[in-house]
Amino acid sequence: MVVPKTAGWNDRVQQKLRRIMVLGAGGVGEVVIKGLLRLKAVERICVADIDEKRARELVDRARDPRLVPLHMDAGNVAALSAALRECGIVVHAGLPRNNLHVMQACLQASCHYIDMASDGPVDMPGLVTIQDQLGYDDSFKTSGLLAILGIGSDPGVTNILARYAYERLQRMESVVVYDGDNSVVKNQAFAIAFSPEISIEENLQPPLVYDRGRWVTGIPLETGIEQFEFPSPVGTLTVRSVAHEEVHTIPRFLGDKGLYQCEFKYALSQQYVDILKGLRLIGLDREDPVQVGDVSVSPRKVVASLLPKPASLADSLEGTSCVGVQVKGLDDQNRPVEMFLYTMQSHEFSRKDMGVNVTVFQAGIPAVIAVELMLEGMLDVAGVYSPEQFDPQPWIDRLPRWGMPLYVRKTVTEAL
Repeated sequence: MVVPKTAGWNDRVQQKLRRIMVLGAGGVGEVVIKGLLRLKAVERICVADIDEKRARELVDRARDPRLVPLHMDAGNVAALSAALRECGIVVHAGLPRNNLHVMQACLQASCHYIDMASDGPVDMPGLVTIQDQLGYDDSFKTSGLLAILGIGSDPGVTNILARYAYERLQRMESVVVYDGDNSVVKNQAFAIAFSPEISIEENLQPPLVYDRGRWVTGIPLETGIEQFEFPSPVGTLTVRSVAHEEVHTIPRFLGDKGLYQCEFKYALSQQYVDILKGLRLIGLDREDPVQVGDVSVSPRKVVASLLPKPASLADSLEGTSCVGVQVKGLDDQNRPVEMFLYTMQSHEFSRKDMGVNVTVFQAGIPAVIAVELMLEGMLDVAGVYSPEQFDPQPWIDRLPRWGMPLYVRKTVTEAL
């Protein structure tokens, strides 16, 4: 397959576009790798991780000659840049703390960049915010390279659905992202379906809320608590405000139709809320190392290491996950409209399709679609982009084909 010529990209990256690095071989990285193997246009996939054993395990299991394992520390810009000189696209599926390192390596190596998340939108010491990454826009434009930020389920699909609604409303006044599931863990006392480090960090950050033209922060685990009715079979769950990328980018890029509210709300079990409060109380949520005898260790990393790896949970989880956006506004006839646009899938489906839990499945598939669109020449721009800046239709068309069906629950108010 010949990759279409894309006017906005430099010739060097065009020549190596079919060679891709997946940086991070955890649960989400596994989904991306398995998805890319279904694309005939992909010539080679470098499976890179600081844990070389894990990378080799994925390569050995797949038994596909296009896969090559590589030991790589995402924080080593020089080594990563050298490896990326042979790749046209890197999908960063590792910890967001390394996002800027990977973006810098891409600029040095002439390589496109994709990730699924940042450290969030709240400026805190040591965190890489979505704003920090958007600040690289001029550098990527000048280099003829594309960077797509936060193209997972949320952020990612949620941003795309917000853009889809935006294009169909005269006014879009409120966007609230809701993420919930009715998962049951078997054979485990407790488990987190995606990166425990990221989950602990984002849930204990001050939640960011966009309220009538300004961003305000709240109290972790105590802000915006309500009951939200997810579609069946998920049902009604308690949700609360959490710091998330969409709360910065949606008002920034889709705020010109009267948007006055944007928020992200996550359904956390009471068990997990109690665990988070306990971790915070005794400092086990801290990332910065503490001295234990002769060893310096990060408390959060210790906690994460004691929990089951998300990649190992495919057979331990039952239930369904729902992620979507609740949008309020006015349609083209000036009628009040409220709609919940969402994707919903079960652990049973993702287990049969890719041998993974549905949370990592939903996070990884949109990045595969991003690569697919790039190989087809449909994302012909350079610069740093959040998903809601793109035309949503190609994503709307492809997500259901990849096992992420899309739905809308809509209410229109009109006079009798």
